[in-house]
Amino acid sequence: MSARRQWLVDGLVGIAIGGLVGAIVAVNIVIYAGIERGYEASIPDVFRQNALVGVLTVGTLIAGPVVGVLVMRRRRRRGENVE
Repeated sequence: MSARRQWLVDGLVGIAIGGLVGAIVAVNIVIYAGIERGYEASIPDVFRQNALVGVLTVGTLIAGPVVGVLVMRRRRRRGENVE
């Protein structure tokens, strides 16, 4: 598989899985923080009630896909070194 294709696959899978995990963690942060309406609260609602929780939530939503791609790339490099 070409390097470009490997990056594309790793990127797409990492974004999908990391985004899903990031979203789950972000929702749990909102619920745990006691934001009114919990998982139904929008990002502006979260910021209106608690700016720190809003920053943590947005940071988690952004970090999830980024970490997902990094993990996929690392996993591929380790797999290539084993073969």
